[in-house]
Amino acid sequence: MFLTRRHLVLALLASACQVIAPSGPSNVAKGRYFSTGDPEYDDFFLRLYRLQIKLKDAPTRVGEPRQRIAEALNVGPDPEEIQRALAKRASELNGRGIRYTVAHAADAKEPPTLVVVGNPTGNDFELKVMLEKALKSAGELAVDTAAWQKELDELAPRETTLEGNVGEAFASRSESERTEIKSNLVDGSKIITLLVERTRDLDRATNDFLKALSVALGETQLSTAANESTSEATSAPEKKAKQAAAQKPQRAPSPPPKPKSAATKPSPAQRPAASPAPKPAPAPKPAKADTSEAPPSPKPTQGTAKPDFEP
Repeated sequence: MFLTRRHLVLALLASACQVIAPSGPSNVAKGRYFSTGDPEYDDFFLRLYRLQIKLKDAPTRVGEPRQRIAEALNVGPDPEEIQRALAKRASELNGRGIRYTVAHAADAKEPPTLVVVGNPTGNDFELKVMLEKALKSAGELAVDTAAWQKELDELAPRETTLEGNVGEAFASRSESERTEIKSNLVDGSKIITLLVERTRDLDRATNDFLKALSVALGETQLSTAANESTSEATSAPEKKAKQAAAQKPQRAPSPPPKPKSAATKPSPAQRPAASPAPKPAPAPKPAKADTSEAPPSPKPTQGTAKPDFEP
């Protein structure tokens, strides 16, 4: 009888514990989204859930391109091995008139790009494609990693605040519901710690890989590299056309327009005062008759003048 009662008490205690605290790991610990119905708490759990998904697939974004380049160079995936083998390959490429350079954009949020000089073919072209994909993938991951680190730094103190306010925020809920919310918050804090460590590892691996590529190939700023790529990658016909144009005799430049005479219209202040209008010239006198050929006729006389002949 005693054993029966004891077993009954234990069974009741076990059922009570199941009501108060859910058995097994929480949804957050299982990597699932947990919702409370409260916007502030749900925002925290949603952001944490999304970070778990992103960081779960992140290692392949740097691991796969690094492995492909290592296999193409016949070395291991260690960044130092890749750097040494790639530097040797770059020297061989230079001997064939081909050069690869890592160009960094002025904006830190833009991934680095590959600047190509020459016309790679065959294995050289395959390596070029691998390098372009690797720079893009690792460069974008470096930008995302920095953003994830910042978000995790915001979520860590926020979890502590939310956990302390569960009783007040969910006063109308049952004790078992409040316990479940706290359990997910506590597990969320543990997940944040793990994600911070994983983010740091990703950041270190990504930067080491990008540094290996930059040191082996050389690096430059994107603006300078773009100009160099444009000038070096000019096709042969275009170069010949430019050379022919340079060899053509240049026409003498047309003479500059003659400067206008300084005797421009004077300004009103410089104009001389107007002189009075000239008086009209007098009418010409009639010309005298020419009497050089015939003597003038005698004037008539009166009185006792003697005649010119005698009777």
